[in-house]
Amino acid sequence: MINELRLFLAVLLFCLGIYLVWDLCSAGFDLIILVSSLLCFVVAHYIKPKPDDRDDSSVVLDVLDFIVDIPFRAISIFLRAISKPFKGDAGGFDL
Repeated sequence: MINELRLFLAVLLFCLGIYLVWDLCSAGFDLIILVSSLLCFVVAHYIKPKPDDRDDSSVVLDVLDFIVDIPFRAISIFLRAISKPFKGDAGGFDL
């Protein structure tokens, strides 16, 4: 029961994040809306139950889990790509 509630809350946060991104594009840029949408996606990722915690194996729940996780993965890949040249052990830029 609690895992379904967590997944429902994660889907609600995901939908709120999508709405905030749409509002960001339609109404004009606002830093607070951008941060709020990113925060919604990150919190949705951490709230949703892990696949190992679920008792049943449902295709619908697996699809919802994947869809909710897409924005978080995109954000984390973007931040890792930006931070990689600034790390000391990376090759960096050769001039």
